Amino acid sequence: MSDDLPPFVTFTTGAELLVELGLVDEMTPEGLRYHARAKPAWWRFGDEPGQMPYVMAGRTRTMETGIFLAMFKEGPRRGGIGNKPQPKGRKEPPES
Repeated sequence: MSDDLPPFVTFTTGAELLVELGLVDEMTPEGLRYHARAKPAWWRFGDEPGQMPYVMAGRTRTMETGIFLAMFKEGPRRGGIGNKPQPKGRKEPPES
């Protein structure tokens, strides 16, 4: 992990970091909280077996930055309003 990155992110700072790094087009703290509550298979934080526990800082849940970013670097692109359509494959012109 880069020295420029914080060791932990909150839902607010995590959303900002995802946009800043270009991993999502847009994201809000509430969007991240939605994913955390919905518990999709790719979400790695929580109290379930095999998940990374949140680290509490007072009453605020924080997530280890490296694991947090890896969730968004792997798999399909996430974030923004609604699911973005996948780019259609460019067909090569027929050879003459």
